[in-house]
Amino acid sequence: MSLSLRRPSLNLRKLLAITLAMSLLGVGEISQSHAAAATWAMRDLGSVNSPTTLALLGLEKGSNPFDPAKADVTAKITAPDGQEAQTALFWFQDYALVTHFSQVSSQPVGDGEWRLRLRTMKVGKYSISVSATIDGTKVEIPDYSFESKVASAPQFATNSLGFTRGEAPFVPIAYNIAWSNRYEEITKYTQWFKAASAAGVNVARVWMASWDMGIEWADTGLGDYTRRLDRAWALDQVFAIGQKYGVNIDLVLLNHGAFSESTNPEFFSSPYNSSNGGPISDPAKFVTDPTSIKYWQQRLRYIAARWGAEPNLFSWEWWNEVNFTPIDQAELTTWINQSHAFVDKYASYKTLTTTSWSNGASLRDWSSVDYVSIHLYDSNDPIKTLGVQYQAIKAVVPDKPALIAEFGSGSNGEDVFVDPRGLHLHNSQYAATFIGFGAPASYWWWDNYVDPLNLWKNEVGLTKLISGLDVAHMKPGESFGINKTQALTLSDSDHLLGWIRLDAYCLSGQAQLRLDAALAALKTHRKLQTEFPPPTSKGGNLAVTLPSAGDYKLTFTDSESGKVISSTKVHAGSKKITIKVPAFTGDIAFRADRDGGKP
Repeated sequence: MSLSLRRPSLNLRKLLAITLAMSLLGVGEISQSHAAAATWAMRDLGSVNSPTTLALLGLEKGSNPFDPAKADVTAKITAPDGQEAQTALFWFQDYALVTHFSQVSSQPVGDGEWRLRLRTMKVGKYSISVSATIDGTKVEIPDYSFESKVASAPQFATNSLGFTRGEAPFVPIAYNIAWSNRYEEITKYTQWFKAASAAGVNVARVWMASWDMGIEWADTGLGDYTRRLDRAWALDQVFAIGQKYGVNIDLVLLNHGAFSESTNPEFFSSPYNSSNGGPISDPAKFVTDPTSIKYWQQRLRYIAARWGAEPNLFSWEWWNEVNFTPIDQAELTTWINQSHAFVDKYASYKTLTTTSWSNGASLRDWSSVDYVSIHLYDSNDPIKTLGVQYQAIKAVVPDKPALIAEFGSGSNGEDVFVDPRGLHLHNSQYAATFIGFGAPASYWWWDNYVDPLNLWKNEVGLTKLISGLDVAHMKPGESFGINKTQALTLSDSDHLLGWIRLDAYCLSGQAQLRLDAALAALKTHRKLQTEFPPPTSKGGNLAVTLPSAGDYKLTFTDSESGKVISSTKVHAGSKKITIKVPAFTGDIAFRADRDGGKP
């Protein structure tokens, strides 16, 4: 048998001509080969604390899977109640850590794939339809649906002065746990989150810094994160470790140094710098230059798609200490509002937002964020320094929560010889809570001070004291009666909390003792005293104001451990009564709960 060539039929010739014309004009076509190859795979059905993760297999990566102009893969998700949301799929590569000659590195595992993450806010059927265009070609993607048996943990929100999660008050007991050494993220964050969680810590402030888990920098150039997908994978692990230990994450997206030429300057190596082929020579133009905004929003789209569905995402923090950049404040506000609207397109979970300043917080524009983040490094008595900060910020932002998001005795480090027990840390946590911030101060120096000295445990006493209470909405007050102490209180309709601290039981008080001893030694020519035990008090009578007359359970506790020192029933014929405070060392806490009141 012989084969002969036949001319195409008229209809086929028309189809070929149309196809050729569409190709020449750059019009996308439906790729049946892609449609046949694209299949869905469930990677993780999700849980209360973890997102559902799906893989879309058989869809090509394209020339740049991070640039929506080259690869735009967008999903419409329909929830069981009919609510619809949009998010982008993101390009994912799995990794494993390997060790060669005592050197740890990461190596890719398997092939890359498109992934979709979503948070199942309700139990029931979820339906997914995807629109995909890869390098100008539209690709037909099969619809997908699945049954969720578990609803994700409730949303974080603000309620005037404080935070909620679902219907319950949420007190962010936080630490800065911002980064680790590369390739140590899993071991270090497991170590840190486990220890912190045991003490009651429920929020960690984590940075996407260029030296650790940032996904775009000099080694990537702008708009292609391939070389840093292992860092994105490391951040996935940090979220998972947080889920395991009940630690939620304030994710800091930008650090000031990346766009600063003066403070922790990194702009010289930034891919946005025109010296490195970027679009701007002035870092202040990052928030106004159209090309910079384009690349930033592309990165933000990827971040929102990959981590926006994490149930333990507490908030997006746009900047760390943006005051150290030359960016104009009005232009910054516009940029934040634009970024907020953009991120909500691809992570429609109403995630809280903030930004932070290291000084002059009361002079800033906080209108574009959900809560205020203040940084303060000062070795003076936190009762005084934080009191000044609180009054200043509440005068201009009276209706939003405010947190001391970074705190320490100095910006150059903590002296383990001067303060080995974390006295300044301890005071800052109690002071911030009782002055009116409604949450402990979030300490810095987690890796070279807090963790090596196991100071996480300093959180335990305060965590137990405020358990179950909406301290952000409790009324701050002060009581009197015990010599050389300050007694701060918080009250609501059913509870009175108290913290009594001797004046000398703070870092600056201890410094004064050392100075007095040095002067005495010079004057008397006697040996210099170098050891100063914590000050003690015999206790005594303290005048307090209860929420109302009635019967109360009054409990005194050790301020550090939360261990009960004494507990008794108290009958109050009027609001103002006098209570007997037992002897204590340094400081002591108490709690009065009205019988029949809310727990």
